[in-house]
Amino acid sequence: MVKKNFGLGLTTAMEANQIIDLAKRAEQLGFDSLWISEDPYDRHSLALTSIITYITQKIKIATGILNVYTMNPVYMAMAVATLAEIGKERIVLGIGRGVRSLIEGDLHIPYGSPITYAKEYLITLKRLLAGKRVSYIGKEIKLSNSKLHFLSTNTKINIPILLAAMGPKMISLAAQYADGVILNSCTSIEHAIFARKIFYKKWKRKSEPIIACSLWTNVNDDFETALMQMKKRVGFLLSIPGFGEAFLKYSNLTDVDLSKLRKVFLWDKPYGDPLWHFEHAKIKML
Repeated sequence: MVKKNFGLGLTTAMEANQIIDLAKRAEQLGFDSLWISEDPYDRHSLALTSIITYITQKIKIATGILNVYTMNPVYMAMAVATLAEIGKERIVLGIGRGVRSLIEGDLHIPYGSPITYAKEYLITLKRLLAGKRVSYIGKEIKLSNSKLHFLSTNTKINIPILLAAMGPKMISLAAQYADGVILNSCTSIEHAIFARKIFYKKWKRKSEPIIACSLWTNVNDDFETALMQMKKRVGFLLSIPGFGEAFLKYSNLTDVDLSKLRKVFLWDKPYGDPLWHFEHAKIKML
């Protein structure tokens, strides 16, 4: 039987002290896991994850997600292995590629082939976390004589690695090389069903994988305020070039004009992240 767990996801757009307080509260309330996002240009999720891991006792702590382009596999392994020394088997590593507009457009990091990059990243990361010395020359990832000094060669760090995915190729890759998959933000029922079928076709291990979906929520005494805030975030999500088309396709939605959304969210302007430059008065247009 598939075990269903419920976690709480927190955005790093909130103040650090607020995130830490909510993490404590989540453990007290009995949530199974806590997911710390890595939002571009906001508070650093690894810093917060470290603090939260130290101050909690039972709740699983997950990164949701860390970007594989902005963090070399060696440095990712260093961070995760360090967290494991504190949190033991409570740590869950969620990684993903992020959107091309941020990686290539803002940060000027070559995007290359996302599928190949993710595959080679997972291969090298797992070897490093196993305490192995890694020399690897791939199409996207290249390492020479790399090994974590504080891990022995017989080290076994029991940390599940989840890969963020939307389309069938990346979902299949997650089933073959990761320990589970994180579906896109604001997962639709249709997409979850679609992804699960593809994932299990490629999953060949006896252990049960982790399939993580997210449901965005907004708790507010005023319904209209909560609705407007959620419209802003969902509208922005759909406006992301490439992401919006994929979300609609795998959710069987056809009645959304993405060109209008992108105009509203100023994707034609030279901003690092359009969401944070969005005019509040335009929310009703969504």
